[in-house]
Amino acid sequence: MRTVMREQFRQSRAGEIAIRWYLTILLVIAGTLFAADRARGQDDGAKLFETRCYSCHNIGGGDKQGPDLKGVTERQSREWIEEFVKSPSAMRSKDPVAAELFKRFSPTIMPDQTLSPSELDSIISLIKNLTSKNETFVPSGAKLSRAIVPADIVAGKELFAGEIRLANGAPSCNSCHSVNGIGALGGGTLGPDLTAVNIKYRDPELISILQAPNFPTMNTIFTNHKLTDEEVVQLFAYLQNAKQLNPTAAVVPTQAAATTDPGFLILGFAAATLVLVGLNIFWRKRSHGVRKEMVRRSRI
Repeated sequence: MRTVMREQFRQSRAGEIAIRWYLTILLVIAGTLFAADRARGQDDGAKLFETRCYSCHNIGGGDKQGPDLKGVTERQSREWIEEFVKSPSAMRSKDPVAAELFKRFSPTIMPDQTLSPSELDSIISLIKNLTSKNETFVPSGAKLSRAIVPADIVAGKELFAGEIRLANGAPSCNSCHSVNGIGALGGGTLGPDLTAVNIKYRDPELISILQAPNFPTMNTIFTNHKLTDEEVVQLFAYLQNAKQLNPTAAVVPTQAAATTDPGFLILGFAAATLVLVGLNIFWRKRSHGVRKEMVRRSRI
């Protein structure tokens, strides 16, 4: 009888040990999957933040075009953040915190964002994680594909001015922007002057903008016409050189120019005057024979 009881106890004990092992293995697997899922979520958040937010925001690196987002999840609720991201301008009219942010970072205006709930979750998780660790966001893609050489400055200027077409069909930079020394008439005025852009942004930030610009107009243009790695290197070299040539250039806000270059007005007026003078001369020559014949017949 005792032998049977011992055997039963031994089997029961072995069963308990096996169950504990199974539970331990399951916990380890669950923990591993949870950690992997969390890491994947952090990676997704980092990629989204780099392509959608980093042009204007840091996490732990200080203010840029918009505020540093470190600790924002501790200062504001998830609902507040979601509503602000969806429509910043609408929030400004009813929320004093939003109104103060607009005033503080004027004249830059944050456009409405079209982030899905899962994308917003990923970005918020990234902000929470970096805030809790007291770490700064560093974009993974914000590095050049190769070292800069002197010839890149010349090539970058040609790309900027449209003398060399961008490989993927995007318009040249000077369609919207200007840089000191780009030409007698400068460039476009739809976007800000970029002479001091390398003063305004740190190198990783500017590289990131060239790789994936998230300003509304640029995002629309470059989504399907991205710069190649080689073009990023050359344009970065040109803009970096502009900083060295113009170390005291004024930093301008990221928005469309508020005024028109008077040079364009003067040139337009002069061109219009020349056209009118030319038409007048042409018209006089064209009708001279007709008038002469009419005068001759009237005297008969």
